[in-house]
Amino acid sequence: MARTVEDVALLLDAMAGDDPRDLLSKPRPAQSFLAAARSGWTPKRVAYSPDLGITPVDPRVVEITRRAALRFTENGVIVEEAHPNLAEAHATFQALRAKGFAIAHGELLAKHRDQLKPEVIWNTETGLRLTMPEIAAAERRRAEMAGRAARFFETYDLLLCPATIVPPFPVGERYVKSCNGVAFDTYIDWLAIAYAITLIGSPSLSLPCGYTAEGLPVGLQIVAPPNADGRVLAGARKLEQILALDTLRPVEPKAPAIQS
Repeated sequence: MARTVEDVALLLDAMAGDDPRDLLSKPRPAQSFLAAARSGWTPKRVAYSPDLGITPVDPRVVEITRRAALRFTENGVIVEEAHPNLAEAHATFQALRAKGFAIAHGELLAKHRDQLKPEVIWNTETGLRLTMPEIAAAERRRAEMAGRAARFFETYDLLLCPATIVPPFPVGERYVKSCNGVAFDTYIDWLAIAYAITLIGSPSLSLPCGYTAEGLPVGLQIVAPPNADGRVLAGARKLEQILALDTLRPVEPKAPAIQS
């Protein structure tokens, strides 16, 4: 979304605010997101997890994100390896995502099936087959995970983990089918490290934190309790300053290929 944390905060300030057409929208916070990012707030204790206990992760990503998380100690921050119990994330997200697809795309599937890609068809049909007990069970699991996460954040100011489980992959591949020797069952399994955070209602940010030996970028996911977006921004800006990555320089576009 932006090359610096402050620019992300500016974007959030432009987007923030409630709207009667969106029942989930929230009022603009009393403190601007940019002011929160610049507040100088520093966490006292943060948790780092290489996998949230639920997914395989490329060892290169683990190494780079762990090294970046530990840099917080240079500001006196306690960094410990821990994560909340998110064991039900897969089944819960699969059910709730499928329900959302059935609501959003059920009519499209009925009228324009030939124009939908196979992943959308599969996810929508899965949602249409859900029973009420299955949906209710998924909602209960989500509430239980959110409760455990809330207790986790009573001990830790922030949770740090990889933003994605692999470095960038070839554009021709539709999705990641396996990681670190583990094959995935569906096209969304590789996103567990991100969708688990969505399930517990936490704000998060992906902060550039390093590069693989091949020069591929890796992001560190910075997570806070629900509605603590300002804490995410302030913590991310603090770590951004510690890491001193060259993110301010404009990206040099590649020269166009010369055809004879």
